[in-house]
Parts: sequence; C-alpha cells; structure tokens
Amino acid sequence: MESIKAVIIDDEEHCRSTLSKQIEWFAPEINLIGEAESVSNGIKEIKDKNPELVFLDIEMTDGTGFDLLKHWSKPPFKFIFTTAFDEYALEAFKVHAIAYLLKPIDGEELSEAVKSITIEKQDVLGNKLESLMKYLSGKDQVQKVALPVLDGLQFVKIDDIIRAEASGNYSTVYMNNGTQHFISKTLKFIMEAIEHSKFIRVHQSHLINMDYVSRYIRGKNGQIILDDGSVIPVSRSKKEDFLDLF
Repeated sequence: MESIKAVIIDDEEHCRSTLSKQIEWFAPEINLIGEAESVSNGIKEIKDKNPELVFLDIEMTDGTGFDLLKHWSKPPFKFIFTTAFDEYALEAFKVHAIAYLLKPIDGEELSEAVKSITIEKQDVLGNKLESLMKYLSGKDQVQKVALPVLDGLQFVKIDDIIRAEASGNYSTVYMNNGTQHFISKTLKFIMEAIEHSKFIRVHQSHLINMDYVSRYIRGKNGQIILDDGSVIPVSRSKKEDFLDLF
C-alpha cells in the first residue's frame, strides 16, 4: 500500500507524541513527515511539507483548527479532527459527516478513520467543511455559534446569549438560562463569530443582545438594565450608536 504523507497539529506535546505512536501501531500506511504546535506554525508546516492528510486539534494557544482551515478557500489536503468535545460538537461532526477522533484516541477508531478519509473525495470533503463552517459561525438555520471553551467547543444558540463581558484577552458569555461560558477570546472574536445586528458593543468591556434590554438610565455615560438584572455601563462614544437602534 502506498504511504500517505501526514502531519500532526496539536498544541500539546504529549498528544502529538501519543498520536504518533498510535499511528505507528494502528495505521502503518501513514508516513508522518512533520508536526506543529500552533495554528500559525501549522499553516507554515503544511505549506512547507505539502501533506496529503492533517491530524488537526481544535483549540490551540493562538486560535482553532477552524482558523487554520480558513487559510485555504478549499484545503488541498484531507483532515481528521483530534479533540475532546462535548455532545453538541460531536453531533455537529456526525451531522456533517466529518472525520474526528475523540481523545484519548482509540487505536481501532484511528485505523477506521484513516481508511474512511483515504477513500473520501476531496471535493466532497470540501463541501462538508463548508457546511460545517456555516454551522459553526451560526449562519445556517439553527443559528448557533461555537464558543471555544476549556475542553473544546460549546455550541450555543445566538438568541440565548444575553451578553458578553471582557477581561483582557478573555471573555465570559452569559446565557439566558443562567449559565456562563469562560473563553480565551476577545469581544471582537465573539462579535465576528456572531455577525448579528441585534448585538452591539456598548462599552470596551461589554457586548449586549438588544433583545434583552429592559431599561436605559440616562446620565453622563448612561446605564443599561438587562432582563437578567445586569447593569451595563454605556461609554460616551457608544451611547449614540446604542440609542440609534431604538
């Protein structure tokens, strides 16, 4: 059998090492030609090595595996996601028939995934990826967004987000059922992921869903009261934009 050139992209060294051993034992048709520990280095490694297959982690220190795939309009390689995901994300992969391996990776599942992706047509895989990316960005009918939480991605309905609050390069997303999701992303990332007119940044540290605005209190800067009782300051530079929406 002709070997398949592959690279591993994962920000954890022990995960790369473990997967490398699993490939050696359960997928000998794979010829590992490189690895990388970040999105930026992963893009460089792919361009330098031109692999046929990429084992791709989701959440990394400088972005996500999806950020890497967006670097190509149509990735010229096949890929298998390797990650620890919750039930919502797993369902997303299943619905879109995207190959994935759940950590800790099982050898037999690895072997089956490699066999499956080997016979996958590149154009079909590209269509599946496009469909999945729309799902993750909340642009399809289900209107969901993927939040990169500690152990993977949390898929939430955009309509269920009340607000988001930033703290440096981190943000907390507050849901209408009282739950909170802490993510290592800025409000700018959240705004770009949601891309919905009902959300407005009323302060450097605050993003709100206009559907949950209960009251506006006038003042030097002004304050917004949301349905969950949150009191959100409005910066002078954002006050006019906020009021114009009404």
